Amino acid sequence: MTETQYSLFELNRLIKETIAKQLPNSYWVVAEISEINDHPSGHCYLELIQKDDTTDALKAKARATIWSYTFRMLKPYFETMTNRTLARGMKILVNAQVVFHELYGYSLNITDIEPSYTLGDIELKRRETINKLVSDGIMDMNKELTLNMLPNRIAIISSPSAAGLQDFVGQLINNQFGYTFTYTLFPSIMQGDDAEGSIISSLSKIHENMEQFDAVAIVRGGGAQTDLSCFDSYQLASNIAQFPLPVIAGIGHDKDVSVADMVAHTSLKTPTAVAEFFIGQSIAAEQQATELSSRLKSEIDFIIDGETKNLNSLQVLFQHSCANTIATHTHQIENILRLTPYTTHSLVETNRSRIKSAQAKILLGIKTSIAKHSTQVTNNKLKIQTLLPPKFANINTQLDHWQQTTHNLDPTNILQKGYSITYHKGKVLKSIDQIEIGDQIEIKLFKGHATGNITDKNA
Repeated sequence: MTETQYSLFELNRLIKETIAKQLPNSYWVVAEISEINDHPSGHCYLELIQKDDTTDALKAKARATIWSYTFRMLKPYFETMTNRTLARGMKILVNAQVVFHELYGYSLNITDIEPSYTLGDIELKRRETINKLVSDGIMDMNKELTLNMLPNRIAIISSPSAAGLQDFVGQLINNQFGYTFTYTLFPSIMQGDDAEGSIISSLSKIHENMEQFDAVAIVRGGGAQTDLSCFDSYQLASNIAQFPLPVIAGIGHDKDVSVADMVAHTSLKTPTAVAEFFIGQSIAAEQQATELSSRLKSEIDFIIDGETKNLNSLQVLFQHSCANTIATHTHQIENILRLTPYTTHSLVETNRSRIKSAQAKILLGIKTSIAKHSTQVTNNKLKIQTLLPPKFANINTQLDHWQQTTHNLDPTNILQKGYSITYHKGKVLKSIDQIEIGDQIEIKLFKGHATGNITDKNA
C-alpha cells in the first residue's frame, strides 16, 4: 500500500493540530444549556445545544468546560448581573476556544460570558409568560378571591429545612396577641430544576382538601436569590393564578418581583412579613368584632328605649281615655241623683205617668251612654291587646338575636376558644411600642390570670 497509514491517536492529533491552526482564536457562541455539572474540583462541565426555531428539533450539540480558575470569577459575575444562576434551559452568549483532545474529542473551552444576553432572554421569556397569562384571562383570578375575615387555617408550601419556614411559624405561633393559628406543611422543593413540579404537586394536594384551609402560604428564605427562576415559569404561575384559595407569597425576593408574585393574591417580601399579614388579619377581625358589638349594643338600647316609650304612651292614653269616660258618666249620674230628691215628689204628685216616662228615658239614656262608652272601652282594649303582643314578640325575637350575637362576641367566649388578652397598666396591650423591658404585664385567659415581666421584645 502506497497511502500513508495513521493510528487513531495520530489521526486525532492531526485533527487537533489542524483545528489549532485553522481556529486559533476564541469565538462568541450563542447556545442553550442542556446539562450542567458543578464538579467538586471546581470545574464546570456543560452540554450546549441549539434547537430549530420552528420545529424545536436538535440541530447542534457540543461539550463545554469552564475551568475552575475561570469559573470562580465568571459564576459570581454572572449571578450578580442577572440575579440568576447558570441552569439547564438557559440561553447564554459565551466566548469559547475550539479544542480537540486525542482521548476526549471535540469540546469548547469557555473563557468569558455576556450576562446581558442571558438577561435579555430571561426578560423576553418573562414577558411572554406574563402576556400569555393576560391573554388566557387568568392573570388576576387569584387576586379577585375574597380572603376569609379570620384566615387562621393555613396550608404552607415550603422546604422543611428552610430557615424562612422556621421564621414564619415562629412569628405566627408566638404572636404577642395570643391569636391561635393552625397550619399544615406540604413539603416542597423550592429551588432548582425540580422546584416547579414539586410546588405544583403540593398545590394539587392542597386542592384535594381545600375545605380544611382558609389560605395558602408559599414561603422560602435563606436560599440564594439566583435560585428563584422557577417562580417565573408559566405552569407554576398559571396554577397559582387559578387556585381556588387565596395564595400569599413570601419567597424572599429582595429586588425583583417574580411572575408568581404578580399572580398571587398577596405578595410580600419575606416569610416573616407573611406571618405578620395573617396576624394583621386577626387584629382587624378583632377590631371589627369589637366595633360591631358596640354598635349592636347601641342599636339594642335605642330600640328598647323607643319601644318602651311607645308602650308608656299607649298605657297613658288608655288610662286617660278610661278616666275621662268614667268621670263623664259619674258626673251625669251624680247630677241625676242630686236633682232627684227635689223634683220627685212634685213630679209624682203632678203627673205620675210623666214621672214614669221620664224615669224610663233617664234609665234608657244611662244604659245607652254606659253601653256606648263600654263599647269604646272594649274596642280600645281589643286594639291594645291586638297591637301589643306582636310588637312585644318582635322585640323579644330581636332581643334574643342580639343577645345570642352579643354572647358569641363576648370576650369570655372568645377566650374560651384559646385566645387571651394581655394588659399593661390596666389597659389592653395592642402594640409592642406600649411596653419596655422590665414592664409587668397581665395575661387574661379563659380560666384565670397570669402575670409576667418583659425580658425581650421584637417589633
